[in-house]
Amino acid sequence: MVRFSRRGGGCQLAPAPAAFYVPAVDEYEPPSPRAVVRGILGVAMVGAALAVVVSFFATGAVAWKAVALLAALWGAWGFLGGLFDLIVAPLGRFLGNALGGGEPPPPSDTGLAQETAMLERLLAGGGLERHREILVGVRLAEIYRLHQRDAAKAEALIARLEGKYPAAPELKYARLR
Repeated sequence: MVRFSRRGGGCQLAPAPAAFYVPAVDEYEPPSPRAVVRGILGVAMVGAALAVVVSFFATGAVAWKAVALLAALWGAWGFLGGLFDLIVAPLGRFLGNALGGGEPPPPSDTGLAQETAMLERLLAGGGLERHREILVGVRLAEIYRLHQRDAAKAEALIARLEGKYPAAPELKYARLR
């Protein structure tokens, strides 16, 4: 017998439950309504298919009513899946976004290019307050560094802003050191 711990020491893992336990439902991810409908229709389809097979082997004739039931269940599976994809899911997303404040749209290259052009125009215009100019410059440097992968351009922009505003606390952490 091989032991991995001393006799007196207890195991550091949580103690095993007294009886064998398998959770029936994952409490962190309950099944979606679509999964419930699929489960019900799937069990019904398996039952109908078994009824067709058992009936065929028992009588030698095809039970056409059971085949029709199987086809109807299969059609319902497809119809309800399409209904969910086309109506229920988009409506749920719409209501969730409307009631929950929405989720931001995914970032796109076009949006980032437009933001970069707008920030560059703002900096070139020169009519910004000191604080706003620094914030615009820091955001533009972040875009240069992270999205365009041009660290030299970002460092030059931060250096120009530090030259213009040497005591700016906003620029204290803007450089990549």
